[in-house]
Amino acid sequence: MLKFLKYGAQAKQVTAGFCTLAVHPPYRQRAKLLLSDAPGVPWIVLTDEPDDFLGLPVRVIRHVPTGPMATDFLKTISTTGNGRGAPAYHDKRFAIQAALREFDTAIFIDADSRLTALPTLPNFRAGIAVVKEVDSNIAEHLSRWGQHRTSAFEQLAIELTGDAENLKSARWCSEALFAVTKDGNENKFLDAWARGAEFLQRKGLFTGEGGVIGLAALYAGWTVDYKALKKLDAARRHEGGGPKIKEEG
Repeated sequence: MLKFLKYGAQAKQVTAGFCTLAVHPPYRQRAKLLLSDAPGVPWIVLTDEPDDFLGLPVRVIRHVPTGPMATDFLKTISTTGNGRGAPAYHDKRFAIQAALREFDTAIFIDADSRLTALPTLPNFRAGIAVVKEVDSNIAEHLSRWGQHRTSAFEQLAIELTGDAENLKSARWCSEALFAVTKDGNENKFLDAWARGAEFLQRKGLFTGEGGVIGLAALYAGWTVDYKALKKLDAARRHEGGGPKIKEEG
C-alpha cells in the first residue's frame, strides 16, 4: 500500500490517506467504483463484508454498525426529508479514527462518490477541512432544515461546550467529503463526536451528523478550513439522494 502522496511540483513524504464506509451491498458496490477512480493512493475501507474487497489494493476493516444505516431506513425506520430516508453516518468517525492511526491526515469520501481525477493535494493545516456545500453555523442550518432538532442540539451544545449559544459559532460541516489532520486534539474531536452521536440517538435523532461534527470541532479548538479541499471537491461527483437499493450487474 502506498503511504505517500505527491504535493506540489516536487515529491515529498507526507502521510495522508483516504477512507470510506461501505456497509450493505449498494454501498460496497459503489465503494469499489470509487476505489477504481483513485487506485494509486492508500485507502482504508470499513465494511460489513470484507470479502467483497478481496484482491483490491486497500486495507479493509470489518465493521459492525453501531446505529441504523441506509438500508435500515428503507426497511424499518420512518422516512424523513426527501421521503427516501436520511440515514445517520456517525460511524464515519471510525473510518477517520482508523486512518489517523496510519496517517497524519485522514480524508473521508462518501462511498457513493466518483472522482474524475485526483488533483494535487494541499498541505493540510491541523484540524478539520470541509467543502463549502453548507456555509452556515449550526443555529442557521437548523432554522432552515429540521427545526424540530434545535432543542436537542441546544442540549448537546451545553453537554459538550457548556453553552447553547455556541450553536451560533460552531459551523455545520458537510460530511460527504472532509479531512482531519492531527494536532494532538484529534482524540478530543473523535470523543466529542461519539458523545454527540450517542446523545442524539438516545433521543431518537438519526440525522444531523454535520452539526455534531461542527460541535466536536469547536470542542477540539479547531476552526473550519473551507479552502483545502476545493480542488478535490471539483473533481468529485456525489450521488447522494438518500439510501440506495442494490443494483444488479
